[in-house]
Amino acid sequence: MTSVYSPVSANLMSELYFQMLQKMDLMEGLNQVPFQIQRRRNGFTPAVRLMSLLASQAQGCSRLTDWTAVQRRDSRLCHWMGDRPAPHPSTISRTLAAADKRTVQTLRQQVMVPLTDQVLLLSEAQRKRIFVDVDNKSLAAEGKKYEGTTYGRMADGKQKRGYRLHLISVGNRWALEMELTGANAHAVPSAMVMVKRLMHRVHGNLRRHMILRGDSNHGSVHFIRFLQRYNLGYLLKCYSPLTAERLWKENAGHPTQRIQRPGKVDLLAMDLGRTVIHGYTRKKTRQGEERRKSCQTTVDRVVVYREDPQQVPAGKEPECFALFATLPACEYDPGELLREAYLPRGGDIENIFNQLDQAFAITHLRSRRFHGNWTFLLLALIAATLTQLVREEAIGRTLPIPAGLKETLEAASQSGLRFEQDPQAGCVLIRDATTTYSDAFDKILWWTHQHRFKWAA
Repeated sequence: MTSVYSPVSANLMSELYFQMLQKMDLMEGLNQVPFQIQRRRNGFTPAVRLMSLLASQAQGCSRLTDWTAVQRRDSRLCHWMGDRPAPHPSTISRTLAAADKRTVQTLRQQVMVPLTDQVLLLSEAQRKRIFVDVDNKSLAAEGKKYEGTTYGRMADGKQKRGYRLHLISVGNRWALEMELTGANAHAVPSAMVMVKRLMHRVHGNLRRHMILRGDSNHGSVHFIRFLQRYNLGYLLKCYSPLTAERLWKENAGHPTQRIQRPGKVDLLAMDLGRTVIHGYTRKKTRQGEERRKSCQTTVDRVVVYREDPQQVPAGKEPECFALFATLPACEYDPGELLREAYLPRGGDIENIFNQLDQAFAITHLRSRRFHGNWTFLLLALIAATLTQLVREEAIGRTLPIPAGLKETLEAASQSGLRFEQDPQAGCVLIRDATTTYSDAFDKILWWTHQHRFKWAA
């Protein structure tokens, strides 16, 4: 069976995913992922099971029950499944339920790590400063039946049961490391685990150019002391505004710099240079209790920001916060440190979470087992990385168009759509007022847009 255009196919991304995996020799890595389930004589291999999950995500299936028979029998997908229909949703559900810790470790080591290692070697990473962002996102679960869930604060501010997804990423596209915990887990221990794994992958010369950015959840003395062991640069927001207020009052006579913000209250910045910061370390005993111990560390550079009291409305206290950084003052003054170094962090890391939420529906959990959901989220990150690689290749493509894509574009032209190459979007489909096409093809275009391909009406 050849890969041909089918009007019921949701989009082209599943085929492009598999071509990219084959090109990077990762198919064998998919086959090494273990699942503790009975292997039937004519059963599906681990690679086929995982590729089916990738295809269901590419086709916009928010839940496994959305994986319809029509989609499973699509010729483009059957071509990669060995000329056979893709697995039934119940088969995929049992696959996720059979995932364990070894499944997650193997999938990460054999597929995700080789896929993301090349990200740090891209041209955008060959700069003097490489800003690596760390953040987390809460994922609500429906009830107590989901394994490993705990009560924690969600994005809407309410306390619900669920998980917390921790990510380390570079730029606004590439996720390098991930960790999954209960919703009540503190951000610092998971960040330490991810940083430790990342540092074992990064060459020493590249490590010296890396700056880890984090919000106030990561701006603790405990985390800074951990980063200093690896000689890793950092740009973190102070954990407590009370600490920033104390530093401001203790250095009342220090020179300040005014930072104007259009439409907002001006900030007064105080660059303190090397400063000793006091805090606490957290350590769990063998009995599971948490022990806190006071400690201190010397931060290379501390910059305290405070709203101008003369511009703050009456009855409101001026906001005060501090940034802990290793970036020198000769390259980043207090204004540049805030505008050009720290504030872009919010857009970069949030873009990845938004893409995972909108394009891959990670808020709809696919399994009631903890490691099953971990496996699904790892595959979502792999799919997001493949999407960006496909987009990068489409923008600067000089190779022939793949067979499946070529036939789909021919079908588009028969419907009145015109294909044009664009330096920004890579490929653009344009239709005129007389264009007519089916609802299924409209769905193709809509999901293609979700995966960062653009089309203009």
